[in-house]
Amino acid sequence: MDQLKATLKAAAARYNKLLPHHDQARDLVFLAHAKLAKEASYAHYGDFSGRPSVAYHVFGSGTSVSRPVRSSIYLADPALFSKNYATLCSKLKSGPKDWGDAEITLANSVVYTAVMAVACCFDLWQRGSRKTPGTVFEILMASLLQQMLPKASFSKHIPLAALVDADDASPGDRESEEMSEAAADGDDRGSVSTDLVIRATPASALGVVIPLKITTRERIVQPFAHQRILDSAFGAGVFQSLLVCISETQLDENTRSVKQVCVPGTVKLFQKYLAPVAGLYYCDIPQRYDAADMQRVIPVKSVGHLFCDVLGLLDIQSASSS
Repeated sequence: MDQLKATLKAAAARYNKLLPHHDQARDLVFLAHAKLAKEASYAHYGDFSGRPSVAYHVFGSGTSVSRPVRSSIYLADPALFSKNYATLCSKLKSGPKDWGDAEITLANSVVYTAVMAVACCFDLWQRGSRKTPGTVFEILMASLLQQMLPKASFSKHIPLAALVDADDASPGDRESEEMSEAAADGDDRGSVSTDLVIRATPASALGVVIPLKITTRERIVQPFAHQRILDSAFGAGVFQSLLVCISETQLDENTRSVKQVCVPGTVKLFQKYLAPVAGLYYCDIPQRYDAADMQRVIPVKSVGHLFCDVLGLLDIQSASSS
């Protein structure tokens, strides 16, 4: 784990300075994938009893087991993962405008495998680092999107000159505690802090906001609260949010099965009455979120579709601002 943590530290250092970090991110996920392949068992754990049922594996080491891994998406063979990762990078550099189902499926499986490899390593050998998988997800997605958008501007903050300082607002003026937190990062109450903000050019006033979460079980309100603040400060449509996740799965040790933990009613309420985000993306799409009633309220797609949609939104924004 020492080598894995050192590589993560190097990738994070470059990413936090907004420097190119694709090589470090790639090395990180390959190290994790190889470690699992060599040092952990990988076997079927149980199924999610949906329609259809879905099989899940786990990695094991000693008495420790990892989070559930959807075996139909995870690329367990190191050679296949390496080949598909290189293929994805090549296709991202060419642009995803003409991607079909094969390219979208490949992109989804590569992202899922990369993030889950690191997450499962930390599950088995560094279980106390609960936030690390989310950090890796952010670093990896930034590196891949930079392959696709080498001339775009990437950041993690949006200045909010139009926002009243939360310290000056009375309690009755605040939408909620979450809204106040969403507008502040430490002592900086003049910007929204999120995972990725992409503009077509550094001078562009428009942008795509990409919150990245392994799961939405905690603080699902945050992306919607961010969007509400951005709409209030800049106007609807200036910044559009795409919420990107890995899965919503949990092991059920009592039944030796896997649960998909979803809150469709909450998502619908936030989408309708707090602020609408432009899309919800998963590598392992929960069946409940893929249902017709959810799709009527919020577009739910695979992470493979995300690359096409980001490019499309930036192209539309560039055309509308010119």
